[in-house]
Amino acid sequence: MKTMRRNWLVVILSLSLCAFVRQVLPDRYLISAGACSDPPTHEEHAPYPRVAGGENILLISVDTLRADRLSCYGYRANKTPAIDRWAAEGIRFERAYTEYPLTLPAHSTLLTGTYPLYHGVRENVGFSLAAGQVTLAEILKRNGFSTAAFIGSYVLASQFGMGQGFDTYDEEFGVPLEKANAATALRRPAEQVANHFLAWLDKHRTGRFFAFVHFYDPHAPCPNGYDREVSRVDLGIARIDAFLRSSNLLENTHIFYLSDHGESLGEHGESGHGFFLYDSTLRVPLIVRPAASSPLTPRVVKQAASLADVMPTVLQTAGLQAPAHLQGRSLLPMMLGKETVDIGQYAETYIPQLHFGWSPLRSYRLGHSVFIDAPRAELYDTAEDPGQSTNLALQNRALASQYRARLQEFAARHQARPGASASSGPVLEAREKLASLGYMQLSAPKLTGDFGKGLDPKDRIQAFESYHDILNEIGSRNIQPRIVERLAALRKMAPEVRSLDFLEAQAFETLGRIPEAQVKYVQGLEIEPENSIARADYAHLLLRMGRMDEAERQFQRVVADDPGDYRSRSNLAGIYAAKGKPDAALAELKMALATRPNYAVGWHNLGQLCARLQRWEEAEIAMRKAVALDDKSAAAHFLLAQILSTVGKKSEAADHLKTALKLNPGLVGQIQGKSQERP
Repeated sequence: MKTMRRNWLVVILSLSLCAFVRQVLPDRYLISAGACSDPPTHEEHAPYPRVAGGENILLISVDTLRADRLSCYGYRANKTPAIDRWAAEGIRFERAYTEYPLTLPAHSTLLTGTYPLYHGVRENVGFSLAAGQVTLAEILKRNGFSTAAFIGSYVLASQFGMGQGFDTYDEEFGVPLEKANAATALRRPAEQVANHFLAWLDKHRTGRFFAFVHFYDPHAPCPNGYDREVSRVDLGIARIDAFLRSSNLLENTHIFYLSDHGESLGEHGESGHGFFLYDSTLRVPLIVRPAASSPLTPRVVKQAASLADVMPTVLQTAGLQAPAHLQGRSLLPMMLGKETVDIGQYAETYIPQLHFGWSPLRSYRLGHSVFIDAPRAELYDTAEDPGQSTNLALQNRALASQYRARLQEFAARHQARPGASASSGPVLEAREKLASLGYMQLSAPKLTGDFGKGLDPKDRIQAFESYHDILNEIGSRNIQPRIVERLAALRKMAPEVRSLDFLEAQAFETLGRIPEAQVKYVQGLEIEPENSIARADYAHLLLRMGRMDEAERQFQRVVADDPGDYRSRSNLAGIYAAKGKPDAALAELKMALATRPNYAVGWHNLGQLCARLQRWEEAEIAMRKAVALDDKSAAAHFLLAQILSTVGKKSEAADHLKTALKLNPGLVGQIQGKSQERP
């Protein structure tokens, strides 16, 4: 009863507040005609007739692409003729927005039609889309579509839940994931992604297909400049367009072209994306090029749309029923020229909290007004102030309060049901690979949802930029001694950041200042003992120092907290083997390989250990697997040759020895020691 009374009180106060706001504020500060009315209801499941024509669906996502860097959106410094052509032949949404300015969370929304509030993916590291989520690919596959995805970056690897529902998930980056490290950029250019997609399409042109194509080129670093990378994507689009036309596939293929988020090119002090919620990173292009046989006609849609709306739109375009839990709405009415009620656009970022313990941010947009929930709230009129340079929240406290209430109501209404949220991802494994793409995480992820509490990210943007500059330098392994002074300055700017000890430890270790690195690791783990990422790094440092017993204890703690960390298990197996505990070593290696069957180094270590124990059959099986996974390894061929010779397979042994010497002419005698990897 108390809750019901409180809700009625909110309604009464809101109505009174609306009357007050209309009296004291100019019209341009009001959200829209329905701003102060009850929250509009969704129309996504209204029964519109199927759009005739178009059996195939092509969904193209360009990572980190700002709408205002395409010439069809008015950009004059660069031309994107292929994309412009689709815009001219289709429907271009002038005001489309992402729900999260980061790749994995944004694509989780795109492929599930639900908000981050529901699917729960809040970072690229440490999260995976839960298997219980229903993806667009799963629905289309169940309805007779061949489904395929072609990925430009490891950040959307299938291991993060992105492969659900796809018959083909093309994520070949030219290097096995198990061998990737911070020196290996797990990304591929637009021309390579287009090559793989077109080769697949050539074999599937006769049946119904759903293809998801992801281009990563505009994502930093962009050595040739941002516009040049956008042009590279446009060339890929031109090739896809030419193939569709020459193959007569354009007649029955609906194309959805969009971006996951934008890029802040210095606006508000941010040089990338993920930290703030301004339009430089939230506004994205959205173009629908309908099948040639479709009755949809070219137009520009002024009404707001978001990534969550894409899945229900695709399903309705294909004549399929959208699941009731979808939170986006179909854009088909807008595409047909109908006026629809603005239901509001939600966005959030937990990056300030996950990495630094600062306040997370979320925003709510209605009409041309945007509210950002932060310790110092922000309110902008984007019609009058598109650059969001004048915060109106202080001079319009009543309106800001109304927006906060509407935002809180929206968030509460779209929270996940129990068990539907994201699962925890393989943090230790993924961190090293994502580091090659510029994503690093030194702290264990924690979500508290304390919006508007704690330190305001606006007060820490300089520290944030300095932090990531230092991270990138450490990740490059080409650091200068002056980095120690920069770290000291960063500590003065943001002493509350828990991961600073680990950042300093990595810097000292890379500089060869091992005792100082150890001190920093110990200090950091006292503050954050649950941080398996840092603990694994510390364990490896202890191995370098020859402190095997302590390293063993640290690796044991790591695998207890993260049983799937196969690299730490491999290192732990090496310690057990060195200490004369072969059974324990075998157990760890087998658990590591159960987690990662294609782990070539693990198979090599298993083969080496079995050979030492004279378990020749097991050793041969393991080394054949190691060679099959990495046929360029001279050490693997050499050890296999020794094993084969021992069991009497002399001819085959000679072949592998010849291969080993060809790969490494300097190889003489038995290769000593075990392969060791940094976790």
